Amino acid sequence: MRIFSDIDNDGSVDPAGVRDRIRINLSGVGATIALASARGGVGKSMLAVNIAAAAAMKGRKVAIIDADLNSPSVAAMLGMKPQRRYPMIEGIEPVAGPHGLRVVSSDQLSGGEPPPISFVQDHDQIDGNGGEPVAPASTGPVELSYRGALSRMLGQSQFGAVDLLIIDLATGLDRLHALASMVALDGVVLLTHPSAQDTSAARQAMKIGRAIGAPIVGIVENMAGFNCDGCRAVRPLWPEGDLNGIAREAAVPILGRLAFEPRLADSTDRGLLFVREYASTPTGKVLADIAGHIDVIVAARTRAVDTPAS
Repeated sequence: MRIFSDIDNDGSVDPAGVRDRIRINLSGVGATIALASARGGVGKSMLAVNIAAAAAMKGRKVAIIDADLNSPSVAAMLGMKPQRRYPMIEGIEPVAGPHGLRVVSSDQLSGGEPPPISFVQDHDQIDGNGGEPVAPASTGPVELSYRGALSRMLGQSQFGAVDLLIIDLATGLDRLHALASMVALDGVVLLTHPSAQDTSAARQAMKIGRAIGAPIVGIVENMAGFNCDGCRAVRPLWPEGDLNGIAREAAVPILGRLAFEPRLADSTDRGLLFVREYASTPTGKVLADIAGHIDVIVAARTRAVDTPAS
């Protein structure tokens, strides 16, 4: 049985049709926010689940796509376990998470380890007119490009009416480019570490975001020092890059700086929501502030939908 396909019924590839299907499928979504990074290990999934939970705890209807297909972790961070396999044929039913979160993740699609997908390079299966990647015929594990998998998750996930859709992207600016070519984003939050290499990569990410029309709404700096119990101060983990200067140069705000917090690492491993369990801590308050910035976008999007055109 073929699970994935970017091929229309007549066998042709139709990039505009793919985008239209995604637009129609996400018509009930208020704001769509992507979490992206140029380099790995910065904590996108941790931030995604805590932003989503904070919004849901305030009464928002929230959905998450875990688009880090090689190493999905959103479900585990939410304390969820794969329940059953979801074939991507007619539609994908999100799994219900805490506080009403609606979650689509490749580890839920597979029903076990490893996922039944063998990824191919995007350029290996693209038609000559720059269309969407095509899943080649296969009698074994389905071969699929990242773009193809992402288009299915966006185009077939049955989220219904939600205020906020958070997309946790895989590492790499090419992933942001792929997403921006499929869906109109209301905002992109960039994650970075305070090292010089990461801040330099953030500068490049902001340039690329501007070039492809993906609005960078802010930067979050994770592991911005270490806050130990007896230090009474946050101490740096490594020499800091000039994130302030880069943010000023790009006119992009720094939404928050998160010091390394052992309880945050522990809570994500145990599937506990930090913003719920440790809301009164300094890190909990920073996460709540970041979620507040996102909620401003959600509220503006809601007003725009509710206000009829004159």
